[in-house]
Formats: sequence, C-alpha cells, structure tokens
Amino acid sequence: MGIGFLLGGVIRGASIWVGSGAILSLGKGAASLMTSPVQMGLPEERRRVVVVDNDPVMRAGTAAVLRGAPEIDLVAAVDHAQALSWREEWTGVDVAVVDASDARRSGDQFPGVAVVRSIRSLQVAVTVVVLTGQYLHPGLRHRMWEAGADFFYPRDEGMTEQELVSVVVSPDDHRRLQRPPGSSLPPGVGITPATRVNEIVDRLAAEDLESVLHAGARKKADPHGERSRWWSRVRLLASGRHGLRPVNATGNPAMHLEAPSIVQLRKFWSAVARIERSRHE
Repeated sequence: MGIGFLLGGVIRGASIWVGSGAILSLGKGAASLMTSPVQMGLPEERRRVVVVDNDPVMRAGTAAVLRGAPEIDLVAAVDHAQALSWREEWTGVDVAVVDASDARRSGDQFPGVAVVRSIRSLQVAVTVVVLTGQYLHPGLRHRMWEAGADFFYPRDEGMTEQELVSVVVSPDDHRRLQRPPGSSLPPGVGITPATRVNEIVDRLAAEDLESVLHAGARKKADPHGERSRWWSRVRLLASGRHGLRPVNATGNPAMHLEAPSIVQLRKFWSAVARIERSRHE
C-alpha cells in the first residue's frame, strides 16, 4: 500500500489519532503534535522531520506514517504557505518531506518548488524529499533538481511507507536526484544548460499572465495584442543569458528572433508550471 493511504491512525472529526499518545490536527496550516518527544521519554537524537503538503488529509496521512517510526521525531506538518513563511524554524530540522503540486492553484501549480528554494536560500542542512503524483512530469523534475531537492519520488502506489521511512532515516543509502537530460523536455521550449527555469517562472508569474499563457489561449482573448509593446516586454522577461533560446516549433534555433515567441512562451509555461491532468494528484 502506498503512502497516500493513512496507516496507524483513525480520523476523529478535525483531528487524527496516530498512536503513542499523539494527536495531529487536520485544520488548515500546521498539524501540531500535542505530545512532545521529551514528554514521551523518546531519544532526542532521532531524525527531526517536517511534512509540507497543501492537502490536509494527505498531510496528516504522511505525518502519521513517519510518526510511527521510532527513529523519527515529527516536528510539524504544514502547508506550503506556512513553510514559505519559516526562517529560523528550519534550524535543527533534518528532513523536509515536500509535496510538489496543487491542482487548485492558478498560475504556477508547483508551490513545492518555492518551498525547496526557500529552504536552500537559508543555507540550512535540511535533506529535502519530494513526493508527487507528477513523478513523470519532466518539467517538474527539472525544476526540483534546479531548486536543490535531494530526492524525488512518486507517492501512492509508487512508494511504500517503509521506503519513505528508509530514505528519511538513511538518505545516504538511496540514489539522489540527478540532473534530468535536456531531451526529456518537449521540443519548442528552448531550455539550454544555462537556463534558470525557476527564475523565468517567477518573472512570468509576477505578471499575472494566466489568461494569455495557458495552452488554450486564443489570440482574440488576448487584450494586449500579440504585436503590442506589452508582449514585447513579456517576451524579454524570458530572454537573456539565463533565459530561453528562441526556437521554432520543432526546437531548432529561430535565428531571426531576439526573444522567445509567444507560442514558445506558452509551450514553456505548460511544460514547467502546469500539472499534467492524466497524472493529477
């Protein structure tokens, strides 16, 4: 049975009983532990772990699996927004188990990437384990590698509870996330070894481009006009030394263009910022 299923616990209203005298809240934000390891007389040298997931049921289920391992001290279970607000809270944490996506979001549907980048920016020694139903999504894998995730695993049927506990407790025994091959991304996107994908996503997301960047956008729905100065400025956001290489639909260099075309930007956005519905978590 995969880790998407809740083991060792019984849901009781807004809380979940996870054994050993501990209760996890299923409310929005943190799922707090009501009994501390010290109160329970457990060793303090256990692996200190934080679970990050926007789905309260999945968050509580993953936390319950980890809480049941004697080698693990579950510090907190929080959503992406709360994890992004943390600074000194990450000090002393050994492992963060981060869910990658949120299909309910508009714009960038991979908030887990921002969490990983935030942790890495603090220069704390936290091992990051990513769990996702979008495991075969090449754009997500690339972004997580670029963000600095240590491990990248499928949830549910792809990984058992025992395997999750093993990578959390003994990460050196497992293969770490490697740089994905460039060929794994669709042609016509224009990503090069120098491209900083997450920075481009940040710049495009800040422009509130959802209505014009999604794959089904039509010219008539674009209030700016594809030859407008507004679009010229947006195209420049994705260009430059660490930007996208202008390419045509087959992926060959478009030598006549100084910046990615609008069609290329839409392909890029779909390839790196949107979940694949057939793999919806």
